[in-house]
Amino acid sequence: MTKLIHVAAAAIFNPEGQVLLALRSKQQHQGGLWEFPGGKVEANESVLEALSRELDEELDIQIDHAATRPLIQVPYHYPDKSVLLDVYKVSGFSGVPHGAEGQPLEWVDIANLEQYDFPAANTPIVNALLLPQCIAITGNANGTAEYVKKSVAAISGGAQWLMLRAHQLSSSERTALARQIRATIDAADGVVLSLNGSVAEANDCGVNALHLSSDKLMVLNTRTEFRGRWLSASCHTIEQLEKAVSLGLDFVTLSPVKTTATHPEQPAMGWQAFSELVNAYPLPVYALGGMTAEDVDQSCQSGGQGICAIREYW
Repeated sequence: MTKLIHVAAAAIFNPEGQVLLALRSKQQHQGGLWEFPGGKVEANESVLEALSRELDEELDIQIDHAATRPLIQVPYHYPDKSVLLDVYKVSGFSGVPHGAEGQPLEWVDIANLEQYDFPAANTPIVNALLLPQCIAITGNANGTAEYVKKSVAAISGGAQWLMLRAHQLSSSERTALARQIRATIDAADGVVLSLNGSVAEANDCGVNALHLSSDKLMVLNTRTEFRGRWLSASCHTIEQLEKAVSLGLDFVTLSPVKTTATHPEQPAMGWQAFSELVNAYPLPVYALGGMTAEDVDQSCQSGGQGICAIREYW
C-alpha cells in the first residue's frame, strides 16, 4: 500500500468570518492552485504541534489551541503521491498573516470558496466548510399544512438544513410537498431543503440537494444524473461508503451510531467505530441514529461533520 504523506492543514478564520487561502507555487505539486495553509507532520510530532510550527513558519502567526478544533481528515490518492490531510478549523490566532515564503494570500468569504481552483484533495474540505453541523430530518405529520408548520419551527429552532423524509407518501405527493416547503422556506437566509428520495423526484421539483437511501445509492451510475448541487446518501456499510466516494458524493450519513427508538433491533456501532470509518474516507460524514444537540461535539471530535436528527428538531 502506498504510504500516506501526513499533512496538517488549517482553515483559518478572521473575526469577519473569512477563511485564509494561500496560492501554491507553480514549482510545487499541484502548483498554481489555492490551498489551506499547512505542511508535513514530522516524525515524533503531533498534528497540532506540526500545525503550529508550519503556520508560524509560513504565515508568521501563532494559533490559539483553545480556538482550534478538528474539521476533517482527507486520505487522498493522486497518481503520483498519496496524502492524508489532517485539517483543523482555527478561529483564534495572534500576529498578522503574511506570505513569509513569498506565497500570495487571500481572505475569502465562505460563500465564494467555489470560485477558487483547489487541488482535488481539497474538495472535501471546501464541502465541510460550506455544510452545517446539524441537519434536521422531518418526521411524520398530518398533511401538508402540518409539515410546513413543523418545518418552519425546525428552522426557527436553528436548523440550517432541512431534509424532507416522507417515505409514506407517493412520489407525486412527496414532490408536491417538497415544492410547498421550498416555497415557504426560500425566504429563510441560507436554509437548504434536501429531498430524501429519487433522482427523478429531485430533478422534477427542482431542489438543490438530494439524499439517497443506501439502496438508491448502490444502483446510481453517475452523480451527473442529479442536476442540483448537493448529493448525499445514507450509509451503513464499508461497501456503501466506498460507493459514495467513487461517485464523488458531497457527504454521507453513517448510522446507527446509537440505539434508536424507531429501530431498537439494529445494533449501534458506537463512537469508536464511527470515528474509524469516518477517518478512512475522504468526505464529510454526519452521525445519525439517536442523535441530540449534545452529540454535535462528540461527532466533530470523532472526525464527523456533525449530526442528523429527527426527534431533536421535529
